[in-house]
Amino acid sequence: MTRPFALAVVTFALAAPARGSDAPETLLAPTTQLYVRWDGVSAHNEAYKKSVWGPVMAGPTGDNVRALLAKAPRLFGSPLVADPLLSGREPGELKANLADLKAADKLPDLLADRGVIVAAEVREPAPSLKGVGSAVTGLLGGKMPKAESLVPDAHLLIIVPGGADKAGALNGAVRLLMRLGENKVEAFAAKGRNGYRFVLPKEGAPPFPLFAAWWGEGAHFVFYAGTRAPEAVMDEFTANAAKGGLTGSPLYQRAAKLGEFESVARGFVDTGRVVGLAKSFAGPFVPGLNDRLNGIGLGSLKAVVFSSGFDGKESRSVYELDTPGERKGFARALKNEPLGLNDLPPMPPDVSRFSALRLDPAATYDASLSLIEFLKAGGAFGVEDDKKGLVPARKEYLASEADKFLGVRVRDDVLPYLGDKLVLFQSPTEGLSLFGQVVCVSCKEPAKIKAATDNIQRALEGIANSPIKVRKKVFKGVEVREFYARGFGVVTPTYAIVGEWLVVGGHPQTVQGFVLRAKGDLERWTPDTGTAKRLAKMPQDGCGLQFCNPKSTTQNLCCVGPMFLSTLELRNRFRENNESDFDPIDVGLVPNAHELSRHLFPNLTVTRDDGKTIRIETNESFSLPLEFLGLEPLALAAVSALN
Repeated sequence: MTRPFALAVVTFALAAPARGSDAPETLLAPTTQLYVRWDGVSAHNEAYKKSVWGPVMAGPTGDNVRALLAKAPRLFGSPLVADPLLSGREPGELKANLADLKAADKLPDLLADRGVIVAAEVREPAPSLKGVGSAVTGLLGGKMPKAESLVPDAHLLIIVPGGADKAGALNGAVRLLMRLGENKVEAFAAKGRNGYRFVLPKEGAPPFPLFAAWWGEGAHFVFYAGTRAPEAVMDEFTANAAKGGLTGSPLYQRAAKLGEFESVARGFVDTGRVVGLAKSFAGPFVPGLNDRLNGIGLGSLKAVVFSSGFDGKESRSVYELDTPGERKGFARALKNEPLGLNDLPPMPPDVSRFSALRLDPAATYDASLSLIEFLKAGGAFGVEDDKKGLVPARKEYLASEADKFLGVRVRDDVLPYLGDKLVLFQSPTEGLSLFGQVVCVSCKEPAKIKAATDNIQRALEGIANSPIKVRKKVFKGVEVREFYARGFGVVTPTYAIVGEWLVVGGHPQTVQGFVLRAKGDLERWTPDTGTAKRLAKMPQDGCGLQFCNPKSTTQNLCCVGPMFLSTLELRNRFRENNESDFDPIDVGLVPNAHELSRHLFPNLTVTRDDGKTIRIETNESFSLPLEFLGLEPLALAAVSALN
């Protein structure tokens, strides 16, 4: 049930009479903790045309995208059309499946036209007099309260604004997904609405109330999943609409005004309430939870507000992280001092991505210890009964173990002598994507850092499970150290102290290149004219700067794409050796790398901190998740795994 249920969350469906307010946000509670709205394409059609997406979608790449969307129903065709026919089911079922396949074709266009809203909230259990009395009576009689009395009021809402007039397409898409998972759906009527709901199986059902239903609320489509009955949610919609609902929320109003550009998507997370709920609800059952959340910085984070949209060709985004008051964890690690182009190390002229931040070394180290302790919360370190307290004792244990492992006292021998600049960069000519990543840390006292790295090197040589050979070389007057071991695989960790920088790379060539640029023997990166003009328009007081050229990633993915699809085809289509059914994947739909990348330009991000709010501003052409690390190794790994 899980996969189709998750897919249904983004498709919904129903037929119902019109009712309620025109603004879908008025249906939502003012205490909503998660709110995200995408307006769709139609509401900002001119802005989309002026952006990078305009020429991309108007050209061959756009034709390929539309062709891929048109082929999507093929993914469902075999299990929904061929399988019922081969298993001898009723012709009516086959006819219904075909009709729903056609209806599913309209879903992408519908969402692009109307947009979508996602909202969620978790509330503490609201005990009734009857429930409290029953629980007390049960406890006096030696019985534990029922599970539902301890379950929080959690709900997820997905709304298609103005989507009630497209019930046919939405219903068809949901029925299609339900048949894939063999889930049962039934019609229901309540509070003057008509809709549909999932029917949970009696076997394997959770031990607490769980509901999922969808219906028409005025002009809008609503999909609901949560621990309350749909009827209670309908009553709350009516009450919310009478008072303006979410539109009165300060976070909602702030998101609506955020950014000096045409916003197409916006939202917020009320992290203060979410973290507070976690502490109050789970804290009594999870020892040290309060200290752990504060230790990694979540306790300092009160809200996240964002908006994204277009400004001419640029896609722009603004994220604001509210961290007022005393900061802890990673919220304290950021150092509020300007970082400009002159503060960057010498990087290759063809650098494809870099990220630079000013960080407090001691605060960053302490937050890292907190994160490790948090991730290892289920493990025992043997110091849990220490008088210092559970979490502080475990962190001190981790710090002590780190000192033993590295052969230095990190807090005394390393951190005081490090600077506040951390820079990561990658160049396609000095290393393949992730393997060419270079880490640079500024040093206050390079000699002290060199002495500490010498001690760390000797400690690692002493505890290694396999032999480690360290080659010391002098390159252009700089001592470079290369580490060789069977366990390192295809990388050869290399480091050097070059001027004020501690430089670490995955291969000697990356460090050699750094030395040559520092000596003036090789050209170093400077922004081109277009990038320099864009940087000049961005805030100059940022403590963080990120640059990423998406051309490199998109070109590499377009090269790997045909191999991936061909490998997938060989695995899936030739297993049965039935060439009469051979219908290969259209590898030609992968865009031409030059045609796609010619529209792209570098993505720029500036991070600012005024002591109360961390503000991240992004101006970009096109970005991919984790693009800073590079997606090429993941794509190559996928091809290798299929082989």
